[in-house]
Amino acid sequence: MTARAVTTVQLDAADAALIVRLIDAHADAIRPTGRQLGRSVVRLRAELERASVRVNARGANVNANVSGTDREQPLGHAEVHAFIDSAQAAAVLGISPGGVRYRARNGQIASRKAGGRWVYSLADTERIAAERARRLRR
Repeated sequence: MTARAVTTVQLDAADAALIVRLIDAHADAIRPTGRQLGRSVVRLRAELERASVRVNARGANVNANVSGTDREQPLGHAEVHAFIDSAQAAAVLGISPGGVRYRARNGQIASRKAGGRWVYSLADTERIAAERARRLRR
């Protein structure tokens, strides 16, 4: 398995709003000193605010493109976007994609069908990988 650079970070709407409020509070705190926020922080704030508006506009329709199965496990709202395909899950776990599907059928990994393809819970995949790593260290 080769390491890949992180190119995205996913936040739920509440976390994005919190970061925007923290940036605003910091801007208010430094204003009396004559300092200003850096351009990258201003861009980050604007991007988070735009994303928050898009998510809030979608509202309850976020899950409309995801179909359920009889074996799926309930997931929290924050995990709506935390899914990976079988090849990615297999790479994280160090097993074959068939092994990922087997674990999903047995309820070890939450799965959904999205866009005609099965996707698997990143949180469950990482949990299983961490458990395996702990067992190997013993």
